[in-house]
Amino acid sequence: MTQPELDFTCTRKPDSITSGRAAARMIAVLSKRRAWTTRREFAAYGLTDRECRAGRAASKGRIIYGQRGYILLRDSTPDEIRACLSTTASMIAELQRDYKKLCRRAHGVLAGKNASK
Repeated sequence: MTQPELDFTCTRKPDSITSGRAAARMIAVLSKRRAWTTRREFAAYGLTDRECRAGRAASKGRIIYGQRGYILLRDSTPDEIRACLSTTASMIAELQRDYKKLCRRAHGVLAGKNASK
């Protein structure tokens, strides 16, 4: 019995918007609300979770994130800004640790050994 061939191609939804357009839409919504806005609340404006993440990344630092969702940098308090910076620094440190572990383990495999240390 043969296994069915899997299709791993990724197709974009025709109604999905680019990161820049997502950022512009998020900034427009946040400018009016002037408050923390969750991804679920952004869904009412036609933005998916993925588009919210891409929009925040494309906002060039104008949108920050936290446990309560997203807010414009200019509308956030100093403590909220510090919390976002701290969270981001922690994420970077964790990714660096993961990268170093992966590099050590991958070295043996890439060198042609069957098992890595």
